[in-house]
Amino acid sequence: MTARYVKILISVLAFWVSHGESFAQRNSIGTSWSLSGIGITYERDMIDDSFAHFAVQAELGEMFTGRGTRPGVSAAFTWNIIFAQMESRNGVPVRFYAGPGFAAGISQDFMGPQGLFFGLKGRVGMQCLFARKINVSLSLAPILGIHISEVDEYILTRAYRNGLIQVIIPEIGISYRF
Repeated sequence: MTARYVKILISVLAFWVSHGESFAQRNSIGTSWSLSGIGITYERDMIDDSFAHFAVQAELGEMFTGRGTRPGVSAAFTWNIIFAQMESRNGVPVRFYAGPGFAAGISQDFMGPQGLFFGLKGRVGMQCLFARKINVSLSLAPILGIHISEVDEYILTRAYRNGLIQVIIPEIGISYRF
């Protein structure tokens, strides 16, 4: 069943990359790295000082701590608004952003069983746009959501605690602009 969800997420990402609304927009594709997981990201700059961020991630938080045995998978979308921009001493543009979004996936929750989760995702961070078409970003991306799992033939529904823990886990992103 997990392979089916991965195929659906990859299809959605391929559609998002291939459809075009404006020729003046810039795209970037890359990876994200944190203690909560490793992912593939796609960003599309919009004309009005905002950008869309789409990510497919392997949820590895419980595996990194030694409490889990299977990775999870998730997909997330955020609409990020650039609220400040500056230039470093070296002439590198730096932009600061924040935005709302949503996330869903299959993951083991903090000290709990594996199950489905979904919820609202926030994202705040900064991004450096280097001259060789490389972006490097540092962000925080918590999820306020619900985790649903099956325990002893009962459905257990509770707050997604791993999503709340992501408030303090920074995420580093590296991507290529095209």
